[in-house]
Amino acid sequence: MSSTQGGNLAATQTPVHRLVSQLQQPLAEQQSGLGSLFAQIGSLATAQANGRTSLPDPVVKAMQQILGLRLNPSQTLAGKDLQQAVRMSGLFREAQIAQPPGGTSTTIPDLKSALLSFKALLQQLGAETSIARPANQPAHPTRQGAPRGQAQQRASGVWADSAQLNLQSLLRETDSALARMRLTQLVNAGLTADEGAQTSSRPMDLVLELPLALGQETAVLQMQIGRDGSGNNTEEDGEPAWRLRFAMDLTATGPLEAAISLRGGGTYASLWVDRKETFENLNSVRNTMEAAFADAGLDLQELRLIRGLPPKTAAKYGALIDRQS
Repeated sequence: MSSTQGGNLAATQTPVHRLVSQLQQPLAEQQSGLGSLFAQIGSLATAQANGRTSLPDPVVKAMQQILGLRLNPSQTLAGKDLQQAVRMSGLFREAQIAQPPGGTSTTIPDLKSALLSFKALLQQLGAETSIARPANQPAHPTRQGAPRGQAQQRASGVWADSAQLNLQSLLRETDSALARMRLTQLVNAGLTADEGAQTSSRPMDLVLELPLALGQETAVLQMQIGRDGSGNNTEEDGEPAWRLRFAMDLTATGPLEAAISLRGGGTYASLWVDRKETFENLNSVRNTMEAAFADAGLDLQELRLIRGLPPKTAAKYGALIDRQS
């Protein structure tokens, strides 16, 4: 590309795109998965309860609030619970704030708002922002490629004799989680170059990550949601088809990846399982899984259980990571 062409390209960029180009690299360098933050919060909350460390009461209350925003799979979950978890993911915070007063929608506490308030509190207590590239960064969020599971994280550490170091660790993880959210928001808005593998199929409309409470640990479920044929009548019956893909990497099960589509009134599901024993366990309860679809009012047309992961994502999963230095 000639210098004239490069200048013309830069001149055609909107102020929004120029701002995004300046923000994208710092966000990409600072971002880390939500699992790192929740692991640190959970570890410090336990240490506080056991008397191993002492944190200011406002910090303890804020940590409990953040932990309470996780989706709990051990409880009986309905579609509305998942819908609420998506709304509280933090990705829609600005859209909710921008809605005119007196509208029908209700502003709900979301994860991004909670983390912004938490950051302000930590700074008021003397913690200082230090931008650094976290270890074990997850792959960038994508609407183009397959979803990417994130291995469960361990806390970076608990300092029994230094509340300030604990506050500093919380601020560092909070900043990294906020960078991840902002990067995801840019991807969903189509303002960044999507680093996912380019495929012939239409990209998904939305990628988001939900924290899951699994006992004392937190897992991260990455979801992609897409809708085909809306307004185009590309489906045979004229109804748009919904697509859902998700991935997670649990200590107990190993990496899992799923693709579910709703089209023509029927449901089609595929589940890829990396670990042999997990695959065998799921195969043994296949009838129960099929019954769960029926109980949810879904007409299951096909359920495929596949041993192994899709080739493009198999190398992206890892084991439980110990971030203690």
